[in-house]
Amino acid sequence: MLTSSPKLELPVLRGRQAPRVLTLPPRAGTLADEALDLWTVAGRVLDPWQELSLDGILSVDAEGLWTCTEWGELVARQNGKGDIITAFCLAKLFLWPKRDGSPRTIVYTAHQFKTAQEMFRRMRFIIESSALLMGELRGGSRGIRTAHGEEGFELANGNRLLYLARSRNSGVGFTIDDLVIDEAQEASIAAMDALLPTMSSVENTQVLFFGTVPDELNDAEYWEGVRDRGRAGTAPRTGWMEFSPEGADEPDTAAQIDIYSDAAAEQSNPGVGFRPGLTYEQIADERGEPGVEGRMSADSYRRQRLSIWPRRRAEAVVRLSDLDLEVWDRHTDTDAHVTGDGVVLSLSLGKAGAFGTIGKAVRVDTERIAVEHHKTDRGTRWIAEDLKALKAQYGNALVVIDAKNAAAVVSSLDHAGVKYLAMNLDEIAAAHTLFIEHVNAGLVPHRPQAEVRASLEFATTRNIGRAGVTWEQSDPTKPVSMAQAVTWALWGVLKSEATPKRQPAQVRGYA
Repeated sequence: MLTSSPKLELPVLRGRQAPRVLTLPPRAGTLADEALDLWTVAGRVLDPWQELSLDGILSVDAEGLWTCTEWGELVARQNGKGDIITAFCLAKLFLWPKRDGSPRTIVYTAHQFKTAQEMFRRMRFIIESSALLMGELRGGSRGIRTAHGEEGFELANGNRLLYLARSRNSGVGFTIDDLVIDEAQEASIAAMDALLPTMSSVENTQVLFFGTVPDELNDAEYWEGVRDRGRAGTAPRTGWMEFSPEGADEPDTAAQIDIYSDAAAEQSNPGVGFRPGLTYEQIADERGEPGVEGRMSADSYRRQRLSIWPRRRAEAVVRLSDLDLEVWDRHTDTDAHVTGDGVVLSLSLGKAGAFGTIGKAVRVDTERIAVEHHKTDRGTRWIAEDLKALKAQYGNALVVIDAKNAAAVVSSLDHAGVKYLAMNLDEIAAAHTLFIEHVNAGLVPHRPQAEVRASLEFATTRNIGRAGVTWEQSDPTKPVSMAQAVTWALWGVLKSEATPKRQPAQVRGYA
């Protein structure tokens, strides 16, 4: 896909260096050559696909304004996107004064501080390696800020380049001309709400997004919106570049992609064969072969190495279960904290134990039971100690699990002395039914937790033998663990009330 002014031809790339999707608003020219000249002065060279990216980003209209006020780039890790970002930031810092003569502020942001710090070090090495560039800094080396959280560069003319880790308060107090969102799959709406208003009073701004395909725990709704605008090619100021296999856009065709194909790997990785750290042998080790898993799981390889990210199915926005979300929304209560006597804890693990979720519930009055999402985090090593501490905090609280779902942590729970109630299939199905009944009857107050609401909205159901149904994912990017956790916790409250005050036979652990 390509939208471009007929007056200006784009560089022609073939084979693995050519993006599968390239959307570019009509333009009158590009300033990429000037940026590449500066990059050469810095002693650096870009691959052809990186030059193409810079060519699109730095497109201008007939008035010399940036045509892409928003740019998104989907490419797998280790392909060299960092060089594109650094070349862009270098050009914006040293070239093209603003029309009103005021200093320019460029901000690079990443989800993790260590990523922002690494990009700062990369730029520092480039600038310090050039006497010409160092001569433009304010006070020479004093123009390089190295204080923790304040890393950046300042020129004698007042231009600044800052490196920040994203948060709800990122960028507050700054007026930003150019914003780079790295690790865009981790750019939450809250973080974007903090950053984007910093540009509202500035003309001729640019926001660049670079990221990979999100997983279940990523808050990637904003990144998904950039993708949809970019692929559609209908947003007048949005550019988009994507390296992924043929058919990766649509759910049905994406599911048929042969992940063991070299062609799929080449379409998704423009740096393979060019970058020393990205070889065919490495890719083969990551993907394995049919019947033999490689260093990555098949799901992880599809997402991280092949960038397969189909659009959301239209039916994913319709009601997928019997739960009435309107009733759920009506009973949101900022004071509905789960605490006090009688708290029940629950545990749900994501696929392959990639993450865990702890839920809570407590009886509020004779009819109502409040539920709450306590914590979700990657991995499982933290779970036993967290549950042990919570169990003690709430007076030897009951812990409810699905033993099959929680198989990866059962031994660590036993070792930590965390007693738990293991649900059987009939109880799992009953928990689902009871949760639906209580929610739809307006008997489940809860704090406003958007992640729980989304989990319930996108959760569908699956049969579990003849027992009934339980929650199941409808969208691989929306975790169902929050829905499971609050469901099982509510059941645990009812179970504890109906059980004589003695240790149930199903409870395991140390005395």
